[in-house]
Amino acid sequence: MEGSLNRKTESAQGGFQSIAAVDHALSLLKTLATSAEPLGVNELARRIGLHKSTVSRLLRTLENHHFIQRDASHGRISLGLGVVALAGPMLGAMDVIAIGRPVLERIASTTGETVSLALWNGREAVMVEQVLGTRTVVHYTWRGKAVSAHSTAVGKVFLAFLPDNEVRAVLAAPLERYTAFTIVDPVALATEIGRIRRAGYALNIEENELESCGVAAAAYDFHGKVATVLNIAIPKYRFDEEQQQRLAEIVVEGARELSGKLGYGNGAR
Repeated sequence: MEGSLNRKTESAQGGFQSIAAVDHALSLLKTLATSAEPLGVNELARRIGLHKSTVSRLLRTLENHHFIQRDASHGRISLGLGVVALAGPMLGAMDVIAIGRPVLERIASTTGETVSLALWNGREAVMVEQVLGTRTVVHYTWRGKAVSAHSTAVGKVFLAFLPDNEVRAVLAAPLERYTAFTIVDPVALATEIGRIRRAGYALNIEENELESCGVAAAAYDFHGKVATVLNIAIPKYRFDEEQQQRLAEIVVEGARELSGKLGYGNGAR
């Protein structure tokens, strides 16, 4: 019925090699996810076409990682809290987007400029939602686009509120130049990060793309951590000093509003 748990299986798509044990474990999790009630080992083995002893070994591994749990009375199996923990960051991101969109819509309507939300992937800012402005010339960024930490307003906000050791690691690495205005000197970037921390917002004046500017501020969650960053994108010809100040005030206020909706101020800081 089956080979070794470590056997590689060849899929139908272009000879791709997959690991049988991983395939089987995922099949178990998917079967449990689609079942209306907990299942026994025999039933699981029957549904996915594996020997009971193989299923038992896989279940022990999944149980060690809290991906499945057993009913104390009958030993039947259901998904465990480890699955919830694994999906938590994604679900949290979905909540941020849903809660944040009305704020984006209001700011876009007020300013006529494109407004976006970004999340942090550990190295870069990732644009996850946007509402286009109403002006003839507006900025557009597709969802899922990752942008540089040191050359964008959203990226610099995330950098500013990272732990100091992580900021030092960024400053120690080579900083890529995207335009003549990109900050590539680590001392200058450290100074910029300090200014952002004091002001509560970041500016991007053609640092990532020529003729493209932005202003961004952080929104915080229940625990007082940066949950997302709001960004207003604007062409350079509309971004004079007066407009920089006006949009900075708007984005900071929008981030404050979103922070409140995310529970900031009601939890431990």
